[in-house]
Amino acid sequence: MILELGSKGPIVKILQEGLAQRGFWPAGLGFTENYGPKTEQAVRDYQNAKGLVPDGEAGPKVFAALGINVEEYVAAPLHKYKDVIFEGSVFPDSPVRNDLKITLNKEMREEYLPTLDKAVVNQPRGFKLLMTIMAHKEGFYKKGPQHRESSRSYANNNPGNIGNTDSRANKKLVSLGQGILLQQNYILNIIEGKSTAYPMGKKKPIPPYYSPEIAKNQKTYGMDPYLPGYNFIFTGQLDQFVKIYSTGPRAGNGYLSMIRSYFKQNGLEITGASKIQDIIKMV
Repeated sequence: MILELGSKGPIVKILQEGLAQRGFWPAGLGFTENYGPKTEQAVRDYQNAKGLVPDGEAGPKVFAALGINVEEYVAAPLHKYKDVIFEGSVFPDSPVRNDLKITLNKEMREEYLPTLDKAVVNQPRGFKLLMTIMAHKEGFYKKGPQHRESSRSYANNNPGNIGNTDSRANKKLVSLGQGILLQQNYILNIIEGKSTAYPMGKKKPIPPYYSPEIAKNQKTYGMDPYLPGYNFIFTGQLDQFVKIYSTGPRAGNGYLSMIRSYFKQNGLEITGASKIQDIIKMV
């Protein structure tokens, strides 16, 4: 389960109480069943204190850190999106944000960014920003005090997790530089119409999907393994791109919100309808 701005229900109140017990709830403010801006800010403050991504969303890592067993309070999933197909590329059940605070971790700052600047030195800033936020979202980190083991993207020099599947098959590169070039060429192949997964100008039906990976790791993913499908003509839109690129964004707007927020944080405005062929040319 992932709670975000606009969520409602008893579990929101339990979250607020848990934050209050650890000193992260405004003094004198009561508890409600509404996940509003004050709840979001309290969660973001708690995430910062715990070294988590401060996106203001309460997911499995936040609940685990607070010692809240969500299963005690929430009934089994109702499989809301089982066999559901949305016409178009918009997921309607959560807001799309552009005001998340994005903080890159040490590995991203000290390893990824310097290598990116050397590997794709001639690419415009928009291209580099897109590659960077994708690597950040995919989880580029090494084993250390905050992580029991390195992420798949870090361990395989594959910051975009390109070719790494739900079945845990991994595509390993000999260097981070090669992994970044794989990211670059992956995007270029899409906009040049060379990718069969992204048929530019053609119909791209995404059928409803049951994810065994999510089902096996539901506490980690915090979402129902039954994901909705989509029907749209692929034109390069950002919201279309993320739904093909990753399975999770089919049942949420967190990935899209993170990309938009990172661009805005760097002075560039984009929307879900912005096309990646235009985004990568932004300077």
